[in-house]
Amino acid sequence: MKKIGALNLGMAFAGCFLGAGYVSGQELWQFFGSFGIKGAMGLVIAMAALFLVGIMMLELNRLSGIAEIDKLVVRKDIPVLRIAVTVLELLFLFGVCTIMAAGCGALINQLFGIPSWIGSAVLSAAVAYVSLAGLGGMVAAFSATVPLLAAATLVFGIISLSQNGVQFSRPEASGTNPLMGSWLVAAITFACYNLFGNIAMISPLGEFMKSKKAALGGIAIGTAILVMIAGSVLLSISAQPSLAEAELPMLALALGKGKVIGFVYGILLLLAMFGTALSSLVGFTSIIYRKSERIKSKKTAFTLVCALAMLCGSLFGFGDLIGVVYPIFGYCSSVFIVLMTEHYIKIKRAGKANEKIADKARGV
Repeated sequence: MKKIGALNLGMAFAGCFLGAGYVSGQELWQFFGSFGIKGAMGLVIAMAALFLVGIMMLELNRLSGIAEIDKLVVRKDIPVLRIAVTVLELLFLFGVCTIMAAGCGALINQLFGIPSWIGSAVLSAAVAYVSLAGLGGMVAAFSATVPLLAAATLVFGIISLSQNGVQFSRPEASGTNPLMGSWLVAAITFACYNLFGNIAMISPLGEFMKSKKAALGGIAIGTAILVMIAGSVLLSISAQPSLAEAELPMLALALGKGKVIGFVYGILLLLAMFGTALSSLVGFTSIIYRKSERIKSKKTAFTLVCALAMLCGSLFGFGDLIGVVYPIFGYCSSVFIVLMTEHYIKIKRAGKANEKIADKARGV
């Protein structure tokens, strides 16, 4: 894989988080919009966490040279914790793949009246095919789709702002999900499950960065894109709170402005689902391949099995998975985000200590 510049890294970083839940508005509304003005503060905290930990992931991979996710997260050789990291990461990544396949099926059905399982099958097959290109295919896909999606949501935000001004749900709003008792809890869980779920995609990119400056700039670009899209989505839904009742609020907004606009946005939403499913499957298979050379030698067959499993799982439907699965994973993964941070701090301190020893030896 070639060296990655700041722009491509930014697109890839943003693309890792842009799934059906994020871009459709359902995820953002549950975690931020439903809390009113306090939700806006939560969004700032969550995005700051994505920026800081994103940089930390790249640096940790670069400084440690560790590729295995369990060893990257848990510094000490504690088998139980490392196994827990691997299992939780695999469950989350494959769960996201399945949810995206289900979301694609629902969207295809809503736009064209085609049976949901066909849409799910098409997404599963396409993601499996592109995933065989590994990280290179993932970065290329995000570099093509993310700018279009960001531009479309920004247009919706500008239209909403010009027509309705800045509107929030009432300041005392306290959310609608019992698993998130406050805006701060919602913000922290949002950041934790998103970061943990993307360790397998983000951290390996550290060894392909052109420079530290490119890494910093890339994560900044990616975070800016995420903030822009989130702001556009939340402003649009806040201006028409009834949209929050729809399974895909932003698609409902687009369809309300005309079939053509709804169709175009639906296609972009499908691209977002594809991107998230792709990044998740690449992360899932990369973990498996590091654990088993036997499976790695049969990549194509294993990927086909994954695609079939995604399709079967998607038949259960989109449901309320965003509101239940994501918060639960957020609580579980918060422990491992803390452990990974501790690992990073130890490595940075060790590096500084080695530099001081080298300086003394040189008489500096």
